Amino acid sequence: MNRKSFLKISFTFIIFFINKMLFATTIEKEIFFSAYLKGINLAKAEGQIKIKPNILELYFTAQTVGVFSLISEWQQTVSINALLMNNKLKSQQYRSDDSRGEKKGHMYLSFENKIPKIVSAQPDPREDDRREKINTNLLKNTIDPISGVLNLGLDGNCNHKEIIFDGKRRYIINASFIGEEIIKQNEFFSEDLNSIKCVFSIKKLEGYTEKEKKRYPGNGYIWYKKVGKDLFFPTKITIDTRWGEFLCLIKEKEL
Repeated sequence: MNRKSFLKISFTFIIFFINKMLFATTIEKEIFFSAYLKGINLAKAEGQIKIKPNILELYFTAQTVGVFSLISEWQQTVSINALLMNNKLKSQQYRSDDSRGEKKGHMYLSFENKIPKIVSAQPDPREDDRREKINTNLLKNTIDPISGVLNLGLDGNCNHKEIIFDGKRRYIINASFIGEEIIKQNEFFSEDLNSIKCVFSIKKLEGYTEKEKKRYPGNGYIWYKKVGKDLFFPTKITIDTRWGEFLCLIKEKEL
């Protein structure tokens, strides 16, 4: 082997090793949310996200703030566990606990098999006669709602669709890439952010009540920013609702 060939092989090996080390590095960040309805602060949330080799874990606790906390004393904690392969998430576990004053509820889902399973739910949607029944076979290879939103732009592309199951409803989110955009510094973001902007639409499939069909929104916009090696996460979401524009801002910082 001549010297030139040896150097080429050595360089290729070094690049391969570095890429493996970067992928194997654990990323841990605090995450913060702030949500607004018609420009009025509606809710806030904070939590953590951890990316380990082939695994993503995320949890956050949200609650109403300001005038909305006087109207509805609402709080929700959500956590997910998903496999991360080739910039694509595959749901493993989804947990949601929520309360409105003294009224409490939860939804625990397992996605470890091809067909997701309701581990525990209160109230149990399977006992709700107002809901359309869901064909269990159609739940194959669905994903939880948080992982679904992450997946839409995780690879920086955004030309994707995800079939979601949240324990009650099955729906499709279709997303399309619009272009790059700078999100300007404001009270929430300490500096300008480079992002990609995407448009999305929601197609309601099964499990909805008649009220939910009319009330739940069907489209909006979402912005993703780069947070790691080849990974993009949501940083801004806007949705038109019957009550006005809903806006959610998301940021993270190192632990």
